[in-house]
Amino acid sequence: MKLWFIAWLATFTLAAAKEIPSVEEAIPPCVKALQAPTHTEFPQGIKMAVTAKNDHVQAEVLEGLNHLHSGWEFEASRHFAVAMREDPDCLLATWGMVMSLLAPSPETNPARDAAAERLLYLVDEGKGNELERGYAYGMIKYLREGSKEAANAFYKVAERFPNDLQAAIFSSLFGRGGYDDFDEATPDQKNSEKILEGLIAKNPENPIPLHALLLIRAEAPDLTDSLPLARKLCQLKPGYAPYYHLLGHYEWRCGHHAQAASAFGKASSLYSQWMKDNKVSVADAPQWVRSECYRIVALASKGDFDTAYAAAKQLAATSSPADRMQSAGVHMLYWEAKTLPARLLMRRGLPGTTAEALQSLPKPDDLKKITDKSLAFWWIDGLRIYLDAKRLLEAEQLQQAMQTAAVLAQHGSRMSKMQEASNHTGERSEWTKSLHALEILATELKGRDALAGPESAHGSAFNWFRSATDLQKPAAMLFPPAILSPMANRLGNYYLALNEPKKAIESFQEALKDFPNDSDSLQGLQRAYKADGNTVEAQKTDDLIQSLKSE
Repeated sequence: MKLWFIAWLATFTLAAAKEIPSVEEAIPPCVKALQAPTHTEFPQGIKMAVTAKNDHVQAEVLEGLNHLHSGWEFEASRHFAVAMREDPDCLLATWGMVMSLLAPSPETNPARDAAAERLLYLVDEGKGNELERGYAYGMIKYLREGSKEAANAFYKVAERFPNDLQAAIFSSLFGRGGYDDFDEATPDQKNSEKILEGLIAKNPENPIPLHALLLIRAEAPDLTDSLPLARKLCQLKPGYAPYYHLLGHYEWRCGHHAQAASAFGKASSLYSQWMKDNKVSVADAPQWVRSECYRIVALASKGDFDTAYAAAKQLAATSSPADRMQSAGVHMLYWEAKTLPARLLMRRGLPGTTAEALQSLPKPDDLKKITDKSLAFWWIDGLRIYLDAKRLLEAEQLQQAMQTAAVLAQHGSRMSKMQEASNHTGERSEWTKSLHALEILATELKGRDALAGPESAHGSAFNWFRSATDLQKPAAMLFPPAILSPMANRLGNYYLALNEPKKAIESFQEALKDFPNDSDSLQGLQRAYKADGNTVEAQKTDDLIQSLKSE
């Protein structure tokens, strides 16, 4: 994505001689196919004077900015499109369109490129005020030099315009550093949070800086202290789907699975109503697929497998528009929804369900229609190989199972070489997440192989299960995890099989640290307490299990 921008900058002196892309070329076809978007009121939100030909253009730009800052880029792009059509010289509308389309996608890349070229032209023509041109400069720095330089650029804009909310937010978003290997916030992360906390203190009723803070904290190891803020976000702006999805993520990560399912259900319903009202297909509604998947995962975490599994099968059967197989929504269906029934059965792990899990995956013939449009088949086939190896182990065909495990390792190795392809298909995040999940499953499978082999090899199973546990991390980008149960459960069951209940207790407690109140982990912990003769803790754990089920 950055290379094309660098090339433009290097040759921009020649650009004046060629025709600048039209406004229509800078609007994605999927946006042009829809009616004009409806108005959504944001309390406070982004308020600024926009260099525009009239108040209507300004209103559309501001609404686009509010959606952009709230995690709904597609809806933002619709408002920017209205503004661009009415005022082709509006710098901020064109800038907003480019920002909305930053995520690579075969369907939207041509429009993004055209919008970016128009933006450079407008900058060269002197359009926009100093603040707006500062935004454009910040984005150019991101595309040329990455997040750190973009953060510095927006920070300078924020210093020049201390009352501007947006520049300070972007400096924090681009400058966040995440968490290190010890689950500690990096200095950059702490600085970004400090900036946003200051903005929230000055704007306590504005959801925009609060959403930004919750977004950059979403992958923290413990979200308990921030959960009240996520609930407040939905109070500040009720009825807004992206905020309910964010709340659901926080509830789930804190072990409040019933509340998470409710929040995801609200998000899903709101997205569904939006799809109906705007005649939008699943191709342009990846957020709906994501919220539905997460809702189903929350139900399973709560212990309501039957409801979760029925919903997963229904979601997996969602049809895809034949002419939109490269869209973000269809990609989401194949990466997440169509594998969900199998992954739920993998989580449950009951004898005899492996064959059903295999059967639930899309058939190889079904995948032929996406092999040149999506990399999701790598994930699906990887799950198929894993489940086949597990089936062979259950049939006590150890040699064949080990051979299949080797095939899985080879599959992962080949998939790891598809990074560049994932950039072209706009699936880098999904590819990264799924490749890592297959690495975990391959490691866990070696532990299963060791346990199924001669007794002399049983000890090595611990090392494989320990490695799989250490590899597992919280899911990113507000997605549910690819592997729906903690690998530490494997360690717990391993120790129970060795009649070492105290170590099993420690392992299940470790699982519950990463997957709070997970029903399977709680049941494992209860068994471990019973095996250790600790009837009091076993009863307390059972009471908790029953309480969570009844919510």
